[in-house]
Amino acid sequence: MPLAARISDLFSKIYTHCYAARHGIKIGHGCRIRRGATLRVRGGSITLGDRVHIHPGAMLLSYGGHIKVGERTSINPYSVLYGQGGLTIGRCVRIAAHCVIVPANHGMARDKTIHEQPETKKGITIGDDVWLGTGVRVLDGTVIETGAVIAAGAVARGNLKGYGIYGGVPAKLIRERD
Repeated sequence: MPLAARISDLFSKIYTHCYAARHGIKIGHGCRIRRGATLRVRGGSITLGDRVHIHPGAMLLSYGGHIKVGERTSINPYSVLYGQGGLTIGRCVRIAAHCVIVPANHGMARDKTIHEQPETKKGITIGDDVWLGTGVRVLDGTVIETGAVIAAGAVARGNLKGYGIYGGVPAKLIRERD
């Protein structure tokens, strides 16, 4: 490996460890939190498994809940992951750019403004070997089973079975992985 690449890798390791320590984030071996990513623990926790990669512009915000990310998962630029009701992401998951994952929702009764509505916090679980395409939205209470692929721009809700390929708003099963 060229000297410049080794120096860059060393800087990345140091930055990741300092950032995690400063913000109370638990990290596994070989994690990379790139400059420009935002991870904030506010009344909850963020835990990253081994070799997790958080790209610049990504945001992980616990908001009183937990965010747990399994090993070898990547979270690409400008994706936003909240933790209010609990967010668990498996191993080897690919989260493309501009995805939004929100484990909470507002009530919508007519007698109160949206701001005054109570929140539901069912949580979200994403299994191993899942791919969320660019711009996917994952709503509170969703379970995405192992091996599922969610097409770009889809809105995932409910239970999406393993090794299915889903697309649309709301996401529907298109076919199964071979």
